[in-house]
Amino acid sequence: MSEKGLAGLKVISFGTAIAGNVTAMTLAELGADVIKVEAPGRPDPLRVRIYPDLPRVVEPSGAETNIMFAGYSRSVRDVALDMKDPGDLDRFGRLLAVADVLVDNFATGVLDRWGLDAGRLRHLNPALVHVSVSGYGRTGPRAHHLAYGSNINAFLGLSRVWAPHGTQFDYTAVGHALIAVFAGLAHRDRTGGGVAVDLAQTEAGGALMAPLYLDYLVNGGAGWPGPNEVPGSPLSGVFACRGHDEWLAVELEDDEDWRLACALLGEPALAERWGEPAAVAGLRAAFASWCATRTPHQAMFAAQRAGLAAGAVHDSEDLYLDAQHRSRGFVVEVDHPDLGPLEYPAPIHRFGRTDVRVRRPSPRVGEHTAEVLRDWLGPHVAP
Repeated sequence: MSEKGLAGLKVISFGTAIAGNVTAMTLAELGADVIKVEAPGRPDPLRVRIYPDLPRVVEPSGAETNIMFAGYSRSVRDVALDMKDPGDLDRFGRLLAVADVLVDNFATGVLDRWGLDAGRLRHLNPALVHVSVSGYGRTGPRAHHLAYGSNINAFLGLSRVWAPHGTQFDYTAVGHALIAVFAGLAHRDRTGGGVAVDLAQTEAGGALMAPLYLDYLVNGGAGWPGPNEVPGSPLSGVFACRGHDEWLAVELEDDEDWRLACALLGEPALAERWGEPAAVAGLRAAFASWCATRTPHQAMFAAQRAGLAAGAVHDSEDLYLDAQHRSRGFVVEVDHPDLGPLEYPAPIHRFGRTDVRVRRPSPRVGEHTAEVLRDWLGPHVAP
């Protein structure tokens, strides 16, 4: 990456929901000129509120918007095109011809129905880097299955051992998609030819599931939920603290940590009994009693001062209020024209000289159509 980041890179995003939108947003905040293409009559479904207790907000275009969409789609520009309209399809073709990257995470077959199959895309732009994200991949017996976070988790076995937020592997797919974009651009710069990348969220997620799969492959284990214990640690766990649903996570690494914990908890008689089952049970009980009289942060600071790896188990509010995050500028305020000022996580990439930042709030549908057509195709192109 140059000192200017991705400045000058032109990216078209057909991204919807999370995986596609966050990939596009990250590229934009790294400096690329990213345009999000939406159908004026059928905008991104993520715009519709999913929490009924939140107010319904409608932008001037008539489309809904909400804090989730605003968080996942900021920094890009928005172009409204009806891909079933011949004129708009032609405009898209001309935009694609000057683009560097195309990102999509539509269901399999959508681009083909618009006449934008792989051959057509290569004809329009032989140097295009096209990253296509889907649930199960674009080939195989499940290629046409609809996929969302919860059923991808179930397919991979994660739901069996842990019931997480339903979009867990969307974010994993984003990381892999960005790597694919950069690798594709490097290939293009070396050879002059474009790249088509078929990225399945199930395969991206599977890459992180290796420890669970390995247990089955080696030991025949079924992968049932386990306790909050770290293999090889003389003592680890999550302990209830003072207050409702308040917890401290602790992991001792070796015999030195064991002795430090015994000193912290006032259990000198256990200091030389590292590894004995009765001593482990005794130290665990001492940790439980000690944590019960302290808040998670009181316990964390005391354990950290004693030289132990311990951390308060945060909820969302804790993360936004955390002094470490605030001091590093992790939380930024974005003033949205329809939603007002909102706080969001800042871009996580920190470079010495590259300008990485939130470029603009999430766009309204078609907000930048005329502007992008002028910028990319010249002043003579009518919106």
